[in-house]
Amino acid sequence: MKRFALLTAACIALTLCGCGKTEIKQEIAVPIYKADDVEYKTAEAAVGDITQRYYVDDAVIGAADAVSVYFKVGGTIDELKFSDGDMVKKGDVLATLKTDDLEDELAEKEIYLEQAKKTVQTLIDDGVSGTELQLAQTDVELQQMEYDHLAATEEDYVVKAPCDGYFASDSDTSFESFISDQRDKHKIILPGVPVEENQRLGTIYDYSNNFLVCVVYDTQLSNVNFGTRVKITNGDYEGEGKVVDIKIGDNGGMGVYNYVVSADEPDKINDMQPITCVFDIYSKLDVVLVPSDAIKKNKQRSYVNLLIDGAKIEQDVETGIEDGDYTEIIRGLSGGETVILN
Repeated sequence: MKRFALLTAACIALTLCGCGKTEIKQEIAVPIYKADDVEYKTAEAAVGDITQRYYVDDAVIGAADAVSVYFKVGGTIDELKFSDGDMVKKGDVLATLKTDDLEDELAEKEIYLEQAKKTVQTLIDDGVSGTELQLAQTDVELQQMEYDHLAATEEDYVVKAPCDGYFASDSDTSFESFISDQRDKHKIILPGVPVEENQRLGTIYDYSNNFLVCVVYDTQLSNVNFGTRVKITNGDYEGEGKVVDIKIGDNGGMGVYNYVVSADEPDKINDMQPITCVFDIYSKLDVVLVPSDAIKKNKQRSYVNLLIDGAKIEQDVETGIEDGDYTEIIRGLSGGETVILN
């Protein structure tokens, strides 16, 4: 409420009428604000602990393991057993290569092996012993080793799933990609098409142990390491987890930090509602704290309004870390002051 005081301003006009004087008085109303008449919302600058937090509001559910699968040898694709998004079990055959050349080699090796065995048997039947028989037996062993080694490579022509999960083909070489994606590619995955040694077929994503992926762009969170506890909010659910991996990448020159979080209760988290992860990145003890709403800022300074003996007084301050609700005061307050919030 305003109170008005009447101030008297004397305006003296001198009129030359012989020696006479005329004095004119004018009253002007000037508003004076009384601090004790204004209702302020206040809080006390207190000494306490504060933790700076980083919020990731768009965490996503990811697979615990992502394992790429490759062709061990070059050859021609014979069959593709699974499509993009299919569920697979460990050991399932994903793709096979034609083995015509291998079968021809195995047939040839088998002939040499059988001939070597017949030679040994003939020498034994003829009663031959000594060095000649030993050389023939050694030849059988060598032929058997070569045959077994070649037969073992037959497994290299088969690509199997290394774990349970979902099969995902490569987007640019998939046999399910659009033709425009495949144009000018020389490694398309199609039956009857040749592939190279160590060419990737796709990826198996294991969702049996889900985790949360929190992406932070261009800023590595300080004091966040393996084992750091993380608060998780997912709809009405509030829980915790811990950092189990940190993957660093690049996005057009901008650093990308993927913080992998294992939730304590993964079954209670779903991707139908937003998932927020909160990281405690820095803590300070026994510092002066005020509600963040009390901090006023402009280009030149930061300050708070103090209530002292019923009067509002501005006080410059230097601020530190924030936790959303409270702000640390590094310089300007010592604690116990009454700060104005409105």
